[in-house]
Amino acid sequence: MIDTDEIINLHGLGITSIESDTFINYHIPVTTIILSMNSLSYLPNNLFKPFSKTLINLNLQHNEFSSLNKNYFLRHLEQLRILDLSINHINEIFIQDFIGLKNLDTLILRENRLTYLSYAMFTYCRKITTLDLSDNKISMIDSNTFHLLKQLKILLLSNNPLGQRSLTNHLMKPLKNLEYLDLENAQLENLPPFLFNSNHRLQSVKLRRNHFQTIFNKNSNYSLQRTFCGARSLVEIDLVSSNIHSLDICSYYQISSLRRLYLMNNPLDCTCELFYLKYGDIYRLLLDDGNGIDQTDSNIDTYLSRWISRPELRRHLEKAHERGDFYRLPIELSLFARCATPKEWNGYEIDNITGIYRQCRHRWLTIEDECRNYCQIKPRIAISLTNVHSLSSGCIQYNLLFYWIMNFSLVLSWFASNR
Repeated sequence: MIDTDEIINLHGLGITSIESDTFINYHIPVTTIILSMNSLSYLPNNLFKPFSKTLINLNLQHNEFSSLNKNYFLRHLEQLRILDLSINHINEIFIQDFIGLKNLDTLILRENRLTYLSYAMFTYCRKITTLDLSDNKISMIDSNTFHLLKQLKILLLSNNPLGQRSLTNHLMKPLKNLEYLDLENAQLENLPPFLFNSNHRLQSVKLRRNHFQTIFNKNSNYSLQRTFCGARSLVEIDLVSSNIHSLDICSYYQISSLRRLYLMNNPLDCTCELFYLKYGDIYRLLLDDGNGIDQTDSNIDTYLSRWISRPELRRHLEKAHERGDFYRLPIELSLFARCATPKEWNGYEIDNITGIYRQCRHRWLTIEDECRNYCQIKPRIAISLTNVHSLSSGCIQYNLLFYWIMNFSLVLSWFASNR
C-alpha cells in the first residue's frame, strides 16, 4: 500500500516473506517504509536498494527477527535516519550489523532479548543522537560500548538487569552531549562516585524503581555518595521508589543548576540537611538583603515556602541568583514525598511539616562551608576512576596475557639458573 509518493505502508498484513525484486520497479523517492506488525524474520539483501538515496525511516517493529547477523538489507541505506527494530526477538547484535548506516540518528531496539553490549558496537553509526535499549535483558556492557557515540543525547536503558558493575566512569566518559539518561528499574543498589563528571550537558537522570542500599561506614550512611559530583548541568533527578533513606547533601548542593528532586515513595530521613536544599539559601538571602525575616513569626516555614512558589518572589530570587547573591536556586522536593524519620514527622508530606526553620536555622549556617570543597577530585578518587573495573574486556584479556607471559618467563629463568 502506498499512502503517498513518499510512504510505503505495509503495517499488520501478516507478511512472512518478501521477494528481493518487490520494489525493483519503484522510481519514486520513497522516504518511509513501514513493515511493522508482520511475521518477518529475514529480508533479502538488495530489497531496499532502489531507495538507498532516499529512505529515511524504516519501521520493522513487532516482527520475528532474532538476529541481524545474516541480514544485510541495511547496508545500502546510507541516508537512513530512523531505524525501529523494537519488539522483535533479537538476542545479540554485532558491529557489522550496522555497516553503511553512517547517517543514522535514532536506533530503537526496545523489547528484544539482548543480554550483552560488546566493544564499540556502534562504530558504523556514530551520528546516533537517540538510542533506545530499554526492556531487554542486558546485564553486561563493555566499558567501550559507547566509545564513538559523541553525539548521543538520549540513552534509554530502563528495565534491564544492569546492576552497578555495568555503569562505570569509563563507559559514560565519551557521551559528551548526553542530555537524558533513563535507568529506571535497572536493579541498581549503588553507583560510583563522579559517574557523570564528563557529561557536561546532562540535564535529567531517571533512577526510579531501583533499590539503593544504605551504606554504613565511618564516612557516610547513604548510597550514591558523590555520584552526582561534577554533573554541573543537571536540572532534575528522579529517585522515586528507590529505597532512598538519606541524601548525600553536599553532592546535590554543588549542582547549581539542579531544580527538581523527585523523592516520592521513599523512606526519607527528614533532616535539616534535606530541607536545606529547599530553604537554606532563601532564608540566608532574606536575612542579608534587607527584606528580613521576623524570627518571632510562628509560621516561618509557610513564609519561606511563599518565596519559592509566588511568581514575583521567584523572579526576585532568580535576579539575586544572577547577581551571585547566593549559589543556587531552591531545589523543589516532590510534593508528595513523605518522611519516615524522625518519629514526630513519620508519614508527613514534606510540604506539611512545620518548625523546620526554628529547628534548623543554626545548622543551615554551617552547611555551605562543609560542602565547599566536597566535590573536588582527590588523588585516591582519581585513581579509582581508572581502575580495572573501567577497562574494556579486550584490554583486561591483554593485560592478563601479558602478566602470564612475564611470570612464565620468570619461572623458566629460575629453572635455568638452578639446573
